[in-house]
Amino acid sequence: MKILVPTDFSENAFLAARYAADMAKRHHYSLHVIHFYTAVSSGFEENELEEDQEESDLLKADLTIKDWVGRLQAQYPDVAISYHNDRGLLEEALLKEAKRGDYVAIAMGTTGASANKNIFWGSNTALIVAKSPIPVIVIPNIHITTAIKKVGLLTNFKQEELTTLQEFVHIFKQEIDVALIHVYKEGESVTSVNNRLDSWGFNVDEFSAVRHTTKIIAPTLKEDKDQDTIPEVISKLIDVQDIDIILVSKTRKTFFERLFTSSVSKAMTLRLQKPAFFGKTI
Repeated sequence: MKILVPTDFSENAFLAARYAADMAKRHHYSLHVIHFYTAVSSGFEENELEEDQEESDLLKADLTIKDWVGRLQAQYPDVAISYHNDRGLLEEALLKEAKRGDYVAIAMGTTGASANKNIFWGSNTALIVAKSPIPVIVIPNIHITTAIKKVGLLTNFKQEELTTLQEFVHIFKQEIDVALIHVYKEGESVTSVNNRLDSWGFNVDEFSAVRHTTKIIAPTLKEDKDQDTIPEVISKLIDVQDIDIILVSKTRKTFFERLFTSSVSKAMTLRLQKPAFFGKTI
């Protein structure tokens, strides 16, 4: 079984690849690194690409990926790492590749060579998360250990959340503590929210891999009623709690879209500080 790692050869992508390689070493997976090129990324003009398309060995992308993977392999000599280049746009071609191979998950960064949107990364990460046929692990642009003791499960009491937890346990195959994270609306009874979380927690406790469950709750922010402030609240909760990775189901569309897109009114971007595991599209 393999972890699929897309790259644009940036340092941010290399950080994500290191996380994936460390995860592969811990949990006995192999890696497959893939780069999707266009005339721009391969270093050739479009007309040159058409003329020399069959001579793929001449593409700069072929040379670059060999060196890039070699650098990764040197750091993880015990991990089997394969690679190839393919032509196409990331958000389209990666999903097709994910359906082809024996992949357990996609591991990728939040942004590539630039924090700004470009044809490879940025907002495309959210598109891949939304449509991927396999789970996606999104890694922030910082070096993070893959040692996982405690996961944060974003919950709004939906069945899909349990499915996401099951997918995580199936891939990581280890015992974990689970923090149930719920952001409630202003005016809701805290006692009622806690009681509901207690009841919902019984479903999580039934997982044999779950050692212990805790609750983390907070109200939505008050300063901007026109914005969905749940992502900002969750971000702050995760920063102060001892959580190693957050689990997000596809029911939380607003949350993962806001992870990668700007809020115009606040002129800010919610920056992911912990890895996030997104369940596959069912």
